[in-house]
Amino acid sequence: MFVDEIKLSVQSGAGGSGSVSFKKTSSKSSPSGGSGGQGGSVIITVNDEFNDLSHIISNSSLKAENGTDGNKNFQNGKKGKDLIIEVPKGTKIKVENEVYADLHENKSSFIVLEGSKAGRGNYDLISKRVPNPQFCEHGEKRNKIEIKLTYSIYSDLVIVGLPNAGKSTLITKLTNSKAQIADYEFTTTSPNLGILNNSDLKLKICDLPGLIKGASDGVGMGERILRHIRNTKLIVYLLDPLNQSYSLEDQVNLLEKEIIEYDQNFSEIPTIKVVNKLDKSEISIIDSINISAQTGLNIEMLIQNIVEIFQSDKRRLYGDFQKITLQKDDLIINQDHGKYICTGRFVESIIGLSGNNDEVNNEIFYRYENSYLPNKLEELGVVDGDTIMLGNLEFEYKK
Repeated sequence: MFVDEIKLSVQSGAGGSGSVSFKKTSSKSSPSGGSGGQGGSVIITVNDEFNDLSHIISNSSLKAENGTDGNKNFQNGKKGKDLIIEVPKGTKIKVENEVYADLHENKSSFIVLEGSKAGRGNYDLISKRVPNPQFCEHGEKRNKIEIKLTYSIYSDLVIVGLPNAGKSTLITKLTNSKAQIADYEFTTTSPNLGILNNSDLKLKICDLPGLIKGASDGVGMGERILRHIRNTKLIVYLLDPLNQSYSLEDQVNLLEKEIIEYDQNFSEIPTIKVVNKLDKSEISIIDSINISAQTGLNIEMLIQNIVEIFQSDKRRLYGDFQKITLQKDDLIINQDHGKYICTGRFVESIIGLSGNNDEVNNEIFYRYENSYLPNKLEELGVVDGDTIMLGNLEFEYKK
């Protein structure tokens, strides 16, 4: 089954926690606790051996590996293994319908989530301020995000037309494809693909299900069909002279309108107008080639025309595009009758400590006071006497 769209829930690996230990040297002891290992990242990478997204199991547990904890005697934890999700070239990565990456080059990669940070052991926490720390940091928890992958077929040429224009018949004549000659839903049957006959160029051809009026606005399977034009180099408009509803000119206008309204950049893709069913009608229009896909009449002429077009360098519209890695600072402050409840990953980085209670509390308040959190609370209107909650830690605010 051909799959061109899939939603996934992915999680980075949690960071390993640091440890507290001390190594005795003569009459004194020094910190020797190892740090944890960073969690694995979630990475999308292109493998051009894949032709759709059907190899990805959407309901599986898509998690990168956790980092391991540090140990005594300077033993650091191991980094968690990355979660690698392989996709075909021509795959977009979306979060909340915003495109974060458009991958085209083989082995091109996009880091969806960096592995969660590891906690430091007391050896790595040594500083002038705290020369003999009796505490360590917890590793960050997993980070989770919902992503959507959409794939657009990589082809050299696409055949588009209204329903029953003869697209499937034409591709069987142009290529070695055994196309299904029937109406079908694009989501339940693979698109017809093949390699152009009688040519050394090995051009990949795709015929798409019939377009109808309103396709660019989502009528029928319009968006799912039009998506697959974006990664082609040439469009063949296959026209039906026997269509009772649209003249040949009307068919061209309808196809151009739907295609360009879906993506104005598609107007840069060169086109060929091909009038089918010459065995039944000799109606033609300017700058078109008349053929009969059924009998094979003028198919060689069409193939020669296609080859001549591709003898000049034809480029695709789109190339690799990537935004910054999807990593969130995550500070959430909720107000409730003089109480400011602070949660999120940023807060965890302040309070995620264990060890000697007094030293842990001192370190938490030092980190709190030297962060941007007090200023953020003041912006929200905090006053002396209000209650501040950092996770499970509660204290009274004093400026």
